[in-house]
Amino acid sequence: MNRIVSRWLILPLLLLAQACSAFPSMAAWDGPKKGAPALWHVKGPDGEAWLFGGIHALPANIKWITPKMKTAMDASDRLVLEVVGLEDSAEITRTFQALGNSPNQPPLAERLPVDLRAAGEKLRDKGRVNPTKFETLESWAAAITLAGAATTNLDMVREAGVERVLAKRYRNRDKAVIGLETAARQFTYFDQLPEADQRAMLASVIADADNAPAAYRDMVTGWLTGDVARLEQAANRGLLQRPQVREQILVRRNRDWANQITDMLKLGARPFVAVGAAHLAGEDSVQTLLEARGYTVTRLQ
Repeated sequence: MNRIVSRWLILPLLLLAQACSAFPSMAAWDGPKKGAPALWHVKGPDGEAWLFGGIHALPANIKWITPKMKTAMDASDRLVLEVVGLEDSAEITRTFQALGNSPNQPPLAERLPVDLRAAGEKLRDKGRVNPTKFETLESWAAAITLAGAATTNLDMVREAGVERVLAKRYRNRDKAVIGLETAARQFTYFDQLPEADQRAMLASVIADADNAPAAYRDMVTGWLTGDVARLEQAANRGLLQRPQVREQILVRRNRDWANQITDMLKLGARPFVAVGAAHLAGEDSVQTLLEARGYTVTRLQ
């Protein structure tokens, strides 16, 4: 597993930045045009569910809905996403601004190691972010803002992301689409990180900004090929090696989601659950937590 992927595993979470930015995506996608991302079936005495790991923004015109996925979606009675309403970028921007701004924040340079200060200024200029903005922008919010700048010109299309494509499909079939979290709650996970971890997140985004195109291509390629081992290795590296970061943005959320899925099954629901692919990899994955509750989890593709 290379350094690019391990650092930029946080990219799917930082892609919330795409919901509250106007940065265009321009570069042509030169990776695979189709694939079969990982899909699992969950079975227990009280019902069944399906787990699908997604990516929040994808290149246009790639094919990833397979016959097995269609069968699973037809058998399910609802779609369960991390968050619903990502298409409402204005509301997400308001939420981000409310949580991400506090008075008397240090200048960007003071929050960075000396060797990253020039790169931070360069990325800030690329994103056309006024330097005075950092007087109120908290470090986690600064990281998300600069991640938006780092991912400018990638062939990422919000409308092609897994959530929007699946939500449209379910709504067209008059099936419910619900969320495990709200956008506010997702932002709050970052907001509650200790300042040292927020600054590490900020430094990571800046340090690897030039690697974003290669990292994104590698991530999407691994996802399309169903390479869970690659994601599992990445889930134990980079920022996610920091215990507080890993617990806050990955593990505690997986536990909460496993509880919610269990509750749905006990009520007789048959959910198709589509969350970020990193949440379905590694020893703390959602499916591992469900197996610990007595469910049988089988990979379908």
